[in-house]
Amino acid sequence: MFTEPVKPTPIKPLNDSPQADVSIDSEIMGWVTIIFSDLPIKNQQYEIIRNSTFIILAGFLITFLISNYFGRKISLPIKNLSIVISQLRRGNLQARAEGSSTQEFNQLAEGINELARSLEDSNQQMEARITQATQALSIRFTRARNKNNQLMKAHQKADNANRAKDAFLARMSHELRTPLTSVIGFTRMMQDGSTEQEKTHYLKIIDHTSQVLLTLIDDLLDFTRLEADAIELESISFNPEQLFSQTLEMHAPAAYSKGLELILDKTYNLPSILVGDPTRIRQVITNLISNAIKFTDSGYIKLTTHYLKDKTLLIYVEDTGIGINLNYKEKMFESFTQADNSISRKYGGSGLGLAIVSRLVKLMRGEITLENTSNSGTTFSIRIPIEQKIEPFEVDDFDEISTHQFDENYNVLLIEKISASKESISNTFKYYSIEHDCFDRIEDALNQQSSYSHIILSHPSNDHNLELLHRKYDALRQHFPTSKIIVLLPASIRRDSIKSINGLILTKPLSSNQLIKAVVHSKELSVSTEINSRDLTILDVLIAEDNDYNRLLVKRILKQAGIQTREATTGKQAIEAVRSKMPDIILMDINMPDMDGITASSIILEENPKANIIALTANISSREQQMLNEIGIQSVLLKPLNIEKLYGIIHSLDSNTETAKNITTSKSEFYIEIKRQLDEIQSRIYAKDYESLAKNAHQLYGFAGLFDQPEIELVAERLKKAVLSRDIRNIWSAYNQLSRVVSNLQRF
Repeated sequence: MFTEPVKPTPIKPLNDSPQADVSIDSEIMGWVTIIFSDLPIKNQQYEIIRNSTFIILAGFLITFLISNYFGRKISLPIKNLSIVISQLRRGNLQARAEGSSTQEFNQLAEGINELARSLEDSNQQMEARITQATQALSIRFTRARNKNNQLMKAHQKADNANRAKDAFLARMSHELRTPLTSVIGFTRMMQDGSTEQEKTHYLKIIDHTSQVLLTLIDDLLDFTRLEADAIELESISFNPEQLFSQTLEMHAPAAYSKGLELILDKTYNLPSILVGDPTRIRQVITNLISNAIKFTDSGYIKLTTHYLKDKTLLIYVEDTGIGINLNYKEKMFESFTQADNSISRKYGGSGLGLAIVSRLVKLMRGEITLENTSNSGTTFSIRIPIEQKIEPFEVDDFDEISTHQFDENYNVLLIEKISASKESISNTFKYYSIEHDCFDRIEDALNQQSSYSHIILSHPSNDHNLELLHRKYDALRQHFPTSKIIVLLPASIRRDSIKSINGLILTKPLSSNQLIKAVVHSKELSVSTEINSRDLTILDVLIAEDNDYNRLLVKRILKQAGIQTREATTGKQAIEAVRSKMPDIILMDINMPDMDGITASSIILEENPKANIIALTANISSREQQMLNEIGIQSVLLKPLNIEKLYGIIHSLDSNTETAKNITTSKSEFYIEIKRQLDEIQSRIYAKDYESLAKNAHQLYGFAGLFDQPEIELVAERLKKAVLSRDIRNIWSAYNQLSRVVSNLQRF
């Protein structure tokens, strides 16, 4: 509240100075009291404050809501992106950012997603690489572990091999020194003076020990060449039946000296010609047969063959020897090993035979297995892939037999004690549909009342009672007077000890071809026997053959029958010889220089239609056969010559013991002539005298055919083709191959 008195105040003039002090006591006219109240103002202030507060709060709320709205639009995408980045950081590379309404955040999200995808792809690639690296490392580790195991085994094997080699060298020293001691010792004993009987005995011992020594050396040389991969396979044509038959024949003396039977089974299943390396196949069979003979004391050794449609040659070598222990089966093809030391001490040998066989078979892409166990003999099974050669036209003795009609006139009685041999012969007769009966004992055969066209009497190799053999033959001849008797003898029995037997005598082992030929040709043999009394000295035979040695051999064969011969070396000389004097028979070689045999025969027959010409050839072709038929020659003899057939055609004697003996002697001269041919060929190769080389190849071809040497024959044919093409490289290759073949033949 404010109180102020009211006093009258005089009016001041305008010109009054302010300095005039008016001090007039005025009368208080009254009082002015003003009372002030702040409540309205406070209320107004409160209202203002309240409204302001409301407005401020509303502003704050609106600001909060607006900021919250805009904050969410910004913070949520950022939070989501942060979460995604956090997940990516923790390794969840499949996390992805969601899209936003804001373009900038969408771009950022897409960038993060692209980064995540890139990281995921990189991670997958890295994991794949890690997986591959892990697998590779695992494989390397496994290989390293296996390699380590192999190295340990190899180390152990090397140690065992070293011990085996040490034992082998010690054994070889013993094996080499033992025969050398015998050779040196008995040679000195012969020098010191001995009786003729003692010298003969000493020479036999020296010969035997020398063969043992040679076998050991050959094994070592073969194994060394195999170790050095110095052996190359040949690919030439050969007759498998001849190969197997000749291989068994080589071992016949050794087998029959121990009383063992050699059996060649089922060769009728073989093709006529195969293409491969006959030398190595022969070596494989030779080693297995030699092994079988060594470890077999009684019973038999059987060689069985098959040729499958998948062009596989199967060879089984079965024996009834001591067998092979199962514990040794796993390492029997290893080098320098034998079953045990007692085997080495008792049987000797290098321990390389089966190792050489195994490596040769593998070299020919084949396989060899053992099929049975100890105490029951052994059977080795060999599979060799080999091609068959199909000729457009072939003529040989076997083809003639295969086309022969076996009718009811062929009914064979077989007497064979060895069951395996009996089964083999029976299988051959069944294959050719020949009726036959088989008996173990001659007593059972003599009880038969049936008639037989042929009787086959097989004499066991362990039976040396020749008197009993004569009694059996006489009993059969008396009981079956019309039958033709064929006697099968082991190679150990000399022919001159059974002169009283007039039947056909064959040496075991026999192939299917040889057996059937014996049956079929026995009629011809009987005819030749009937004309035994004919005077053959009146016959005049002209031999037209360019090969000197072949001509000499035919001349010797005919001389045994007392036949007079003349000779011609070319077709022109043969014509002149006929014009000079007409011979009774002309043996005309088809392939001769200057003028071939067909042309010469045509001229001779034109001038002398009744001339009796027999063509000689090693391998007649369909064209040559047709030409011979056209000029009128029906008689063809194939090389090697069938002596019985030759004698039958010229109405001469059947081959006797002395003839066979002289032929054997001629075969011993075979290597002298073949060596001369090789020397000539070598010198003419150096001189590049292709014309003379062609003559050598032709002579060698006919020469090999005459002596039944198909391997030499085929190599000579290869040499001839190489000479015609003037291919000096192939000429040398054929010459080297020929040298190896001849060397291998001389070994056996």
